[in-house]
Amino acid sequence: MKPVTPLQMDLFDAGCASASPASVSAGPPPTLGLCVLGSGSGGNVTLLTCTPAPGVRPSAILIDAGLGPRTTTQRLHRAGFTLTDLSGICVTHFDTDHFRPGWVRTMVDLGLPLFCHRWHLEDLRKVRNNQQLQTMGLVRPFEEHKVFRVAPHVTAEAIRLQHDRQGTSGFRFDLACGTSVGFATDLGHAPEALCRHVAGVDVLCIESNYDEGMTKQSSRPSWVNRRNLSDSGHLSNEQALAAVRRVNELSGAGNPRKVVLLHRSSDCNHPVKVRRCFGRDAALRRRVVLTEQRRATGWIRLRALPAVRRGQQTLAGV
Repeated sequence: MKPVTPLQMDLFDAGCASASPASVSAGPPPTLGLCVLGSGSGGNVTLLTCTPAPGVRPSAILIDAGLGPRTTTQRLHRAGFTLTDLSGICVTHFDTDHFRPGWVRTMVDLGLPLFCHRWHLEDLRKVRNNQQLQTMGLVRPFEEHKVFRVAPHVTAEAIRLQHDRQGTSGFRFDLACGTSVGFATDLGHAPEALCRHVAGVDVLCIESNYDEGMTKQSSRPSWVNRRNLSDSGHLSNEQALAAVRRVNELSGAGNPRKVVLLHRSSDCNHPVKVRRCFGRDAALRRRVVLTEQRRATGWIRLRALPAVRRGQQTLAGV
C-alpha cells in the first residue's frame, strides 16, 4: 500500500504532527492508525489499523459501515487502503447511518466478518439479505464485558449504552502494539461505567452531536428534539465535554492523547459551537479532532509510550 497525502484534518491545533502529511509518509510504519472516513446523520465509518512492527502487514477493521461500499471504497483508497485489507466490520448498532444493507453482498463476496452484540441480532434479521451473512458463517456475535478478537492484532470489549429501544455498543479496542482506542456514539448520556471502561485509552472517539440551544430552537418535529435531548438520545457538546473530562481524570499520564468528536448534527450543531465548548478546557482543546460527514479526517497515528511498549512486546510477537 502506497502512502498518500490525507485530506485536511479539522483540528484546534492545525499544526498537529500526527495529522501532517509529512508524518503520514515519513519514517517506519506507525503503530496505531485511525481515520474517520465520515461521521454524521448521513453515515458513519471509521478505519482502525494496527501495525505491531515495521514490515508487518497492518490489521485493519471498520467501526460501523454507514456509508455505502462505493463511497467507503473511495475514501479508503485516499487513506491508502482497500476493502481487501480489512479483517472485519464492528457494528455499534443497526440504524442505517451505521450499517447500510448494501454491505451484505460486498461482505459475502469478500468473506468479511460482521461483529455485533447478541442483543442486536434481532435488528440484524431485519436487514435486507442478512441471511446470506448467516449462511456464510460471517456473523460473529459478542457478549458484553467479554474480550473478543476482531483482527490479528486487535481485540475489543463492549459495553451496552442507552440509545432508543435496543441501545448501542461502546467499545474499547486494545491493540497488540500497546495502544488502545475508546469508541462511543449514539448514546443519550455517558454513564460512569463507560468512562471507566475507556479510561487510559490513547484515542477517545466520542459523540458530540448537538448544541442544546440550537436544538431547542430547531424547526425539526418536537418529538425528534425530545428524543435527542433525552437520556436515550444523543450527547450534547456539553455532555461530551463532561465525559471527556471524566475519562481524562480517570486516565492520568496525559491520556487520552487524542479526542475525536463524532456524529455532529448538521441541523443542531456547528463547528464553532463545538470549538467554543471544548475551547474552555485548555488541557483538552489541543487534543481535539472534529470529524465531517462529507470528507475523511487525516490520519491519527500514534506509537505506544515506551513503558507500555515494553510490556506489550510478547503480545505483538516482536
